[in-house]
Amino acid sequence: MPKLTLIRLCFWLCLARTVVSRVGGELVLKPDKSTVPDSISSILWKHGKNKVAEWDKDFGGLDIYASFKERTTLDQTTGELRISGLKKTDSGVYSVEFNSKLLDQTYTLSVFKAVPKPTITSSCNPDKTSCTLTCEGDTTDAEPVTYSWKVGASAWEVLDKQINVNKSDTGKSTNSYKYICKMKNPVSEEVSDPIGQRFGPKAVPKPTITYTCNSNKTTCILTCESDTTDAEPVTYSWKVGEGAWEVIEKWLIVSKSDTGKSTNSYKYICKLKNSAGEGEVSDPVGSVFYPEPSEVGGGWIVGVVVIVVIVALVAIVITVWLVWKKKKEYPQDTWIDFLRKYFGGIYGRMCGDAGNNQNTVALDTVYSVVGEKSSRDYSMNQNNNNQPTNTAKGSDRVQPEQGISLTGKDNADKSGKGQGNGGVYKIWCSSWWGN
Repeated sequence: MPKLTLIRLCFWLCLARTVVSRVGGELVLKPDKSTVPDSISSILWKHGKNKVAEWDKDFGGLDIYASFKERTTLDQTTGELRISGLKKTDSGVYSVEFNSKLLDQTYTLSVFKAVPKPTITSSCNPDKTSCTLTCEGDTTDAEPVTYSWKVGASAWEVLDKQINVNKSDTGKSTNSYKYICKMKNPVSEEVSDPIGQRFGPKAVPKPTITYTCNSNKTTCILTCESDTTDAEPVTYSWKVGEGAWEVIEKWLIVSKSDTGKSTNSYKYICKLKNSAGEGEVSDPVGSVFYPEPSEVGGGWIVGVVVIVVIVALVAIVITVWLVWKKKKEYPQDTWIDFLRKYFGGIYGRMCGDAGNNQNTVALDTVYSVVGEKSSRDYSMNQNNNNQPTNTAKGSDRVQPEQGISLTGKDNADKSGKGQGNGGVYKIWCSSWWGN
């Protein structure tokens, strides 16, 4: 590039004046008329190639053009141009002519919209250990904008619109730093409100309810227990019975008389909540008070009812079995004869076994005698004078069951066996016979 051209470029740049203003502001341009030797007879201001304002002494009058009308004035003596209510579109190069001669000095106007007050938004990973902070604000017509951040007590630092912060930055699990951002352009700057606790507390765990009561179990203190390390601040809520959730303290005092029942049948539930969210609900706890003695006694009634039911079931089973036995083995007998023969035979066998050691009583004799005694007892019950009537006959004897020997020899073979039970049976048979 020729040396002369460089000199001209430098000269032009030195004469070019930069003016910065904000939208809605006012521009005042004062040209240097000392370079004009003659008296001023005409003035013309241009915005680029477009006329802004024109005055001519010979032709008279002042003309304001296009969008500059009603907001532009021109001093015909000094040539000063004043534009109010600046718009973004007013930006550009302004030049002036005196007496149809262009002055070397020009003016470059840049109009900016003032930056808004920013706000800080954040987005974090699921476990809240790393977050991205963004300095938000509408910067339309305000660019170029620079962003600065102040973290904790540190100095302002020019950074990007977004910064990444970590939970471990402060060496504390909650990261107690406060963050502030600032927007700035050539005509304005604004600072955000500070924010902190970006990582917040950890989620609250599921609580459990413990309780302690006074000595007579009429008042108890329930505690909603949970490890809230790094989770504070935490609020505690309780639900009593069918009532609504109510924010209370960590402890809840309850009395035995709360429900109007001696056992206080309410169930108690608690839950924790912090800024990270609402945690799980505890398992319900109830019956923290002992029942009254009268209520404990009520259990005996239940026991008696159960025993009666069992006995009734056993009786039904025995009755069904006896009906089946009579129908199968004694269909021709009446119920009285069946019972006399069947139970008399059992009794006789027992007494016969008891006499085996002495080999003096044969089983058939015992069966017969038992049958006769049973018959006599039955007849006596039918006689109003309570006189025994011998109705037993040989045919009424209880028949021995198959497979049982009725001879004395067989009894002798059993001699010496079952001494313990034999004695008992003998005493029992003796009491039946009266000897």
